[in-house]
Amino acid sequence: MTLGVVLQTTVGGSGLVVLLALVGLLLAAGLSLVVVYKLFAGYRRNGTGPMLLLAVGLGLLVTGPIFLRLAFANFVDVSPASRSLATTASELLGLAAILYAIYEP
Repeated sequence: MTLGVVLQTTVGGSGLVVLLALVGLLLAAGLSLVVVYKLFAGYRRNGTGPMLLLAVGLGLLVTGPIFLRLAFANFVDVSPASRSLATTASELLGLAAILYAIYEP
């Protein structure tokens, strides 16, 4: 028996606040996946390269960091610096893809 040892804790406020934050995060991820799917469907319909780059860029900019944060926080033990580096790299690659889609020659 482990008397007096707390096995589970909530960091960041009450359980309700944490739950609402997680629901908001998952909702943002779901909505961004819908937008990425619509952009990819537009690419398949028209066959334009910039539409595909826009879909990839938006996925890397919005959806990628959300899932990276969730995975790194819950499934993989990485340092906060590594987590920040990976999510920032995904965001930068997403922005680069979007800019290339806009300014493609």
